[in-house]
Amino acid sequence: MPTAGSPARSAAPTLFDLASLSLTHADVFALSGDQRAVLDRVRRCLADEDGPRAVVVVAGAAGTGKSALALTLLGEVLRAGYRARHATGSQAFTTALRKTAGHGSRATQRLFQYFGTATDTDPDSLDLLVCDDAHQLRATSNTRYTPASRRSDRTQAAQLLEAARVVVFLLDEDQVIRPGQLGNRDYLAAAARICGAAVHTAELTSQHRHRSVRYDSWVRRLLGLDDPSCPPTRWNADKEPASRFELRVADSPGELEQLLRTKTDLGASTRITAGLCWPWNEARPGNPLFEDIVIGDWRRPWNVKGQRAVNGLPPSPLWAIDPAGAGQVGNVYSAQGFEYDYGGLILGPDLLWRDDQWVTDPATTYDDALNGAIAADVDLWVRRTYRVLLTRVRAGTVLYSTDAETRALLHDLIDT
Repeated sequence: MPTAGSPARSAAPTLFDLASLSLTHADVFALSGDQRAVLDRVRRCLADEDGPRAVVVVAGAAGTGKSALALTLLGEVLRAGYRARHATGSQAFTTALRKTAGHGSRATQRLFQYFGTATDTDPDSLDLLVCDDAHQLRATSNTRYTPASRRSDRTQAAQLLEAARVVVFLLDEDQVIRPGQLGNRDYLAAAARICGAAVHTAELTSQHRHRSVRYDSWVRRLLGLDDPSCPPTRWNADKEPASRFELRVADSPGELEQLLRTKTDLGASTRITAGLCWPWNEARPGNPLFEDIVIGDWRRPWNVKGQRAVNGLPPSPLWAIDPAGAGQVGNVYSAQGFEYDYGGLILGPDLLWRDDQWVTDPATTYDDALNGAIAADVDLWVRRTYRVLLTRVRAGTVLYSTDAETRALLHDLIDT
């Protein structure tokens, strides 16, 4: 990466910067042709008031504009006088939308629901329900906190489908990273047909986040997500001018941090993330965060765990968008769904390069959600988790692995 004297673009407006405006104004987000095709399809479904219930399933990789499309849909139909809501399976993402788009208005905040709370909506009480991050859909909305009197055997998909006459599901199947997440195109289409709905499908392919159209496919190839037998490919920096997208390897977490600091000093937004290979302790008010992540003499805390700010530091759902979150390391639970200019990623001992292939080690993870899962599932979820973390960035990534052999691979692939 360039030195501190090199040019860097300042932080561009994020989805959350524009979320509130998108509810009251048209054309806040510059939509591509594939996004506009979905918008037109939803318009036709809403206009056909005598037609069957309609479901639009929209798939797209990271950065293809799913969430921008979701907010555009919500804003347009609300301004047209329709009844509409937005729902996601991500507590962090919904909380951030309530904080930004819904700032100062309880009525607006209620437009944004979790899948679990959206299922409390009366049947057919909405014209449109936009379900973002639909890959996080679960079998039912029951949790360990659901009282017996409110438990239901109905699927979460069926409950969401009956809430509105038009339901839009936006998903990235490769962001299914934990047990119990069921959202994929076939599952949603089958659930819709059971409810008697007409099913429409679409795919978003235009890249809106990364300044490189090659980056996501390079990440997929790196992690063996398309075909594990195909080796990773070198990053050809000659095809990606440094002014557009930068990719570097650090030999220590301190170097990673310093490379990002040069970007922060020039006005860019930056965050460091890591695999959940260190304990994530819950801080207490009045006490400093635990320095959970220890790599040699480098020590840093995870972001605040939970829904409350601690000592002026943002809660987990706001870590990625609050400037005060920059001093902590995030993980997939606080980063998924968000974006920033430059990211530093620490690959932990759960993902190692050995004998020309990736090896995952479930014993090194501190993610309780993976307890008891079979090894093949953990292997896929770990690699997908690192893809999620790698694809939060707009302008560049610094990679560091705690393992020397894995760092050597990264140097071979990335160094010019």
